[in-house]
Amino acid sequence: MCDDGNHTFLCAEQLSVNKSKHFVSPTDFNCMGYCVPATIVFQLAQPDQKPIGIVGDGAFLMTAMEMLAATKYGLSPIIFVFNDGELSQISQAQEIPYNRKVYSVIAPVDISGVAKAVGAHYVYLENNDMLEGEIKNAFSLTGKGKPVLVNVNIDYSKRTRFTEGTVKTNLNKFDFKTKARFIGRAIVRKVTG
Repeated sequence: MCDDGNHTFLCAEQLSVNKSKHFVSPTDFNCMGYCVPATIVFQLAQPDQKPIGIVGDGAFLMTAMEMLAATKYGLSPIIFVFNDGELSQISQAQEIPYNRKVYSVIAPVDISGVAKAVGAHYVYLENNDMLEGEIKNAFSLTGKGKPVLVNVNIDYSKRTRFTEGTVKTNLNKFDFKTKARFIGRAIVRKVTG
């Protein structure tokens, strides 16, 4: 399962899916926060499966306490929380034309505290060097009948292809005069910061 946000497009670019019906992802105009409950419901419907959810910290905040249901029913989904302290898709969309992040920074989320509060195992994935070991650790913890929250320290300084493509596509919709005005404004904002 993949929630709605910047991580959706990162998964679309980077995640290999080798079987049909093994990746659930939003398309357009989705509400944030469905990943956690959807992952839990999936495991209720398919108890022999080990579902994985991928969610951003902003979307996680919307339904994080649903993890209590997973604990109550002895379920063991793994939820990877891509934690960067902002609503990254919105942030990138604001940064490009305005050279600032207007309303996208969120309060830091203490994923370890949430894990403790809901009775889940906690794994911290700080950097790429830890990737393989901590993913194996998360999977090993699923055998203990409790959900697993993986705090993924993510850096979105490199824009996804979606963000780059959206900017290019929207810019191409305008006539030359409007393009020049938008590009001029963007340059002024970059220079004057």
